[in-house]
Amino acid sequence: MGKLSSILKLKPFLKKYFGIFIIGIIGMILSSIVSTPVPYIIGHLMDKVLLGKKSLSEFYFYIAIIAILYILRYVISFASKYVFVKINNLVVNEMRCSVMEKVMDLPMSYLAKTEKGYVQSRINECSSVGSIFSPSIISVFLSVVDAGLAIITMFVINYKLAIVAIVLAPVFFFSAKLSAEKFMKSTRAMMEASAFLNGESYEIINGIETIKVLNGKKSKLSKFKEKLNELIKVSIKQSKSMVVFMENTQLISNFGSLLILFIAGLLILKGQFTIGLYTSFSLYIDRVFSSAQGIATIGTTIKPSCLSIERIYELLDMKDENTGRNKVLNEEINSIKLKEVNFKYDENKTVLKSLSFEMKKGEKVLIKGENGSGKSTLIKLLLGLYDQSSGNIFYNNIDVTEINTESLRERVGIVSQNIFLFRGTVLENILYGQNKKSRQEVEDIIQELNLWEYVNKMPNGLDTEISQSTAGVSGGQAQIIAFIRAMLNDKDVIILDEPISNVDAETREIVLNILRTRDFRGILIVVSHLVEGMDFIDNVVEI
Repeated sequence: MGKLSSILKLKPFLKKYFGIFIIGIIGMILSSIVSTPVPYIIGHLMDKVLLGKKSLSEFYFYIAIIAILYILRYVISFASKYVFVKINNLVVNEMRCSVMEKVMDLPMSYLAKTEKGYVQSRINECSSVGSIFSPSIISVFLSVVDAGLAIITMFVINYKLAIVAIVLAPVFFFSAKLSAEKFMKSTRAMMEASAFLNGESYEIINGIETIKVLNGKKSKLSKFKEKLNELIKVSIKQSKSMVVFMENTQLISNFGSLLILFIAGLLILKGQFTIGLYTSFSLYIDRVFSSAQGIATIGTTIKPSCLSIERIYELLDMKDENTGRNKVLNEEINSIKLKEVNFKYDENKTVLKSLSFEMKKGEKVLIKGENGSGKSTLIKLLLGLYDQSSGNIFYNNIDVTEINTESLRERVGIVSQNIFLFRGTVLENILYGQNKKSRQEVEDIIQELNLWEYVNKMPNGLDTEISQSTAGVSGGQAQIIAFIRAMLNDKDVIILDEPISNVDAETREIVLNILRTRDFRGILIVVSHLVEGMDFIDNVVEI
């Protein structure tokens, strides 16, 4: 289970809210101080008023004092707990944003090998971290103040009983702590099982169409049930540990209270103690026992959150894709040179071997090869998504592994073979990642490329809504949207991955005509296993 020291890792997220955090702490302490006299006043009320004078006016007076203290405590406690609720939400959301940002910066070599559902579960764990700032957890820590004030008052009431209570408190603490250990171990196992189940669920949802087409429901459901059964198994174990823990602490609390009653009863029978003082003492010792139990078992809530912090920081502490890439590509790309480039996804799978060629500004280059020859992998290397296993790729004589990926992709545009469109309008998808561009500029490039007729075939033109990926537009329309997006910025390098292999005849002719007639000022790279209609190509590189 997570280490309590992991809480210190939250310092960067808590820093800007430190002021209101302190205000919340002060409020919780004040609420403890305000409520401390209440048990003593109740005991005094019983002895001096109810069993003594039996004065109605004094009875009203003490009831009014207790009511005022209760109301005052309510107001202070409510305000301070609201502060912690606010901190909880602010810190969790800031952490969630940081984790998402980090995920987007992680190398593709990691993301490609890691289940998306597993990564998603790490992002979701930010919510559990927020429990550290929940009013109930903060109250447990501040219950030490409550217990300290209670012990002082207990010594004022009767030092003999106070000593007994102090002796009982550590016994109660350690027994509760031991009872909680098994529960915490089973909680970690449940979290792991839950993460794997989430990963399986994500894969099923993500591949639902393929599952249907291949009639894979039975085998996939079998794997899902296997992971679900593992989760059920550890969940039952966790629940059992929780029941044992609760019953053990309740038993010890009952016997502790019984011992106090026994000693207090003897003192009352000897005339050395009163019923009112015993009532006060019982209320105070409940605070001491509750504090001991809360501190002893804080791990059942805090340590899972600490574990979540550690798991989140496994991502946050990872090297991102720009680690070691300190050079900014701030000049126009004039040449791309590959020298003895090799790439392996793993030791047993060589994709590219000893690949060498050069492309220069103003050239239209066709990278040709059969399916599976490594064309798409080459694109990923050119974009800095992966690093070559050996050899070099140079942009203007600068090794791509030294170039900051953001500055590289500012100058390289791509139309992928598999187009991914985001929720929103066609216009928003074209402008994605190009915040400085306007609708007018989009309309101008559409006019320049003679694509208005094609764009207007969509239900609402540029304002056509896309619900998910390419839902709402055809495959050819998605290709054109991506094509316009790539052309909009007039980047130094434009890469077209299989631009004519998966589209209808009309789209194919539109794309080929643009490539044939448009004057590209930079380097145009067409990656395709089809060569028909590629008469505009200057150089051919065959993989």
